[in-house]
Amino acid sequence: MCSIFARLLTSICVCASLFSFAEAQETKLAKLLEESPSPANAIAYVNVPSLNKLMSDAEFSSRLTEQVNDIWLISDLDLANLRPRWEAGYATMKMAPDAKKIASVTGGYVDSIIGTSVVWSPRQTYYVPLEENRLGFLRPANRSLLSRWIQSDANINDSTYLAELSKKPESYLSFMFAADVRNVISPVPLAAKLTKFTSLKANKPDSVANTLASIKGISVIIGRESLNQCILTLDFEKSPAGLTQIATELLAEVLERNGTAAAEVLSWEVKVEGNQLAFRGKITESSLGGLLNIFTLSDEAGSVSDGMLKLTDSPGSASEQVAYTTKHYFEAVNKCVDQVRKHKSQTTGGLAKWNDQQARRLDQMPTLNVDPAMVQYGSDVAELLRGNALTVRSGNIEAGKTKASQGLSSGTYYGYGYGYYDPNSSVDYQRVTDAYARGNAYADFRSVLAQIDKMSASMRRQMTDKYKIQF
Repeated sequence: MCSIFARLLTSICVCASLFSFAEAQETKLAKLLEESPSPANAIAYVNVPSLNKLMSDAEFSSRLTEQVNDIWLISDLDLANLRPRWEAGYATMKMAPDAKKIASVTGGYVDSIIGTSVVWSPRQTYYVPLEENRLGFLRPANRSLLSRWIQSDANINDSTYLAELSKKPESYLSFMFAADVRNVISPVPLAAKLTKFTSLKANKPDSVANTLASIKGISVIIGRESLNQCILTLDFEKSPAGLTQIATELLAEVLERNGTAAAEVLSWEVKVEGNQLAFRGKITESSLGGLLNIFTLSDEAGSVSDGMLKLTDSPGSASEQVAYTTKHYFEAVNKCVDQVRKHKSQTTGGLAKWNDQQARRLDQMPTLNVDPAMVQYGSDVAELLRGNALTVRSGNIEAGKTKASQGLSSGTYYGYGYGYYDPNSSVDYQRVTDAYARGNAYADFRSVLAQIDKMSASMRRQMTDKYKIQF
């Protein structure tokens, strides 16, 4: 297995606020999209208690923070890399967000924009404490964008696709993600790429490319009953009926080549209705984690809420505060490493992309009041993952050069006036080259995991001895 947000901020006249709960619950995401400060192409919603229950029922090791109830998001998402150019939204917390506490937890400062109290964080994030235990969020911390958001009442979004999905009742949702992808794909270069796809079988690349390029939107929905009921929907300008027989294999290969392997889609059910292609089936922990990691609000809200809870329940000494934040950071790093270990990529390119993404996630983790030795540990883990990604990519480049040279070779060789025939074709040699590249990539990956495990064990002993709490 997306990611880059109703008037987010309370104006001087609170009754005009976007976040007034006088709005029906199912319209919150719609209002958030309507009053976005800049055109958005992606939306998301998470009901944290429901999703945590489903993950527990499925015996997943990961959970979202229990200090957050709901999350609403909008974003301008870089669809090629699934990274938000900007993202915004709000979360409902178990406790009321306090500006001074948020500033203390994040190492930022309290500011005021058009009469609204906000908190600037050095993690390039604006937090906005709101009524009803709501915490607003804008990233990156663009002050002019935030000010437009506070006073904006114009609908600048023209995505009817997102507008329709944003009105779905939240009462049956654990998770929803949707993206408007109109005019993102050109059928000409896509057709050239598809010639190398094994999943096309007898289908002509040009025909498949023309259908895929007509895509309008993508959505992923998980209900509240089971993770076996994940629904992925693709909406097109033209009928995708011709893709029915190859749909699951094509989807699996597209995801794999994009570095977001999700082998479970091969077992999903496929249904075509009009211009819509729908997949239904079980989603794995790594795929769900990949979707949740597209945006950062979940991690940010969890970090802020946990920090405020600690300040409220047990202010403690400065040393105790460092011990708490250090332990929390250590657990977050190890959670990320677990996701790396569980991710299953069928190609080395997919492995490299996933590890690079997790390294960036580690880089973005808050480090305020974290023991310097622990911060260095997190940085070292990120560097090891990033190094593995670089090693894999370098190996693939060298393998590509070798295969190109092998492809130019004929089956007959001459020396000292004599010729002999090599029964092995260039394809045979290229397969061997691929096997060597894969072997080297996964050997390096296993070595990296072994180094991380050794570092983690050492850091756990060191921190437990230093702070006298179990890490």
